[in-house]
Amino acid sequence: MFYKILLLISLFHFSYALSLQEAIELTLNNNHNIKEQTYLLKEMQYIHQKNQSPFYPSIDANYTTNQSNRLNQRDKKASGSFGGNITYNLFNGLSDIFTLSSSNSLYQAQEHQLQATKEDIILLVKTAYINVLRQNQNVLIAEQSKALLEEQRRESAEFYKVGLIPKNDLLKVEVELKNATQTLLSAKSNLAYFIKTLERYTNTSINPKELIELKLHKPSLKLDALQNLMYAKNSALLHLDKIIQSKDYLIKSNEGNFLPDINLIGKYTNYSDNYPLIGKNGSYREETSAELQINLNLFNGFKDKYLLESSKVNKLAFQSQRITLIENLNLQLFESLETYNLALNAYEISLIALKQAEENYRISQNRYKARIESTSNFLDAELLLTKARSNVVLNRYGIIQAIAEIERITQTPQVQE
Repeated sequence: MFYKILLLISLFHFSYALSLQEAIELTLNNNHNIKEQTYLLKEMQYIHQKNQSPFYPSIDANYTTNQSNRLNQRDKKASGSFGGNITYNLFNGLSDIFTLSSSNSLYQAQEHQLQATKEDIILLVKTAYINVLRQNQNVLIAEQSKALLEEQRRESAEFYKVGLIPKNDLLKVEVELKNATQTLLSAKSNLAYFIKTLERYTNTSINPKELIELKLHKPSLKLDALQNLMYAKNSALLHLDKIIQSKDYLIKSNEGNFLPDINLIGKYTNYSDNYPLIGKNGSYREETSAELQINLNLFNGFKDKYLLESSKVNKLAFQSQRITLIENLNLQLFESLETYNLALNAYEISLIALKQAEENYRISQNRYKARIESTSNFLDAELLLTKARSNVVLNRYGIIQAIAEIERITQTPQVQE
């Protein structure tokens, strides 16, 4: 009974149908690039928390001991002291505030980087999933083509035996059959590669026959609307925006180096006659003090000046990078939209061409059997039918792939399931 249960579980597992969304979730849960970006996000969180430390007081404890071979003022050869300092910064040119704001922007930038990594991986999974579906259809088409040619070879062989066709006509069919066999082998090899790619992403076994077919959607897409979505939601662009914002805060933080630094310091010291802090001369008492300290650097070799200038130039570099990114994204969006529109129009044409190719093949087949159609023309009809079937598959999945790429660039779903 136990083995029967295991067998049923095994059969259930292998009959499991995998959807695109499930493939995406499996990949996101196991991808190490995402884990890497998640760790980097955690690092930025700790850095941001570290930059909050200037807003808290600094507390130090100190211990001092002195051993000498001569008597000190208290007729002792040893002395000791223990004390503590509390320092609180009142003003440092607002550098701490802007440094904190800069690290917060960097944290948000890393959040967008994490999301961009996820979106890139989602597109990779979608592409791999689409490739498996498309190539599986190509294998079926190649099998159909091979089957048609095998049937034609049998008929041609019979015709040749009774002298209705010359040998070279039979050889033409044989050559085309071998070509179709090679095409089928190549299609199966490509399918195996695409399956392996999807398996690598999902970390699970894939049976192409168990993948849930994707619906074909034909949304109306406009370039201007897609560009607005891209500007507002693209994670790579938002990542750079936050980086540039952090550079702005860093410039303001560096400008604070030219302003005075004001600290409030509280001190406490307990003196003793010896290093174990036991015993005390009556003339020495505990000391408590408070002081307001104002520091203003007048010259440090132009360090602050060049630090400020370097931060300004660094910001300009990222602004240039942002312009380049926008140009590339606009080009990618335009290309994907053109590919979508082309595939959309080509798909409608390919459906009509398929019906015509099927009708042409039926007519050619009947004429060939009646010996009023040449072998070459019949082979041409078979090739046209195979090509028409391939074009339907090519354009159908071309539409789906183009939508997936547009959704990656705009980070907005373009279809409703």
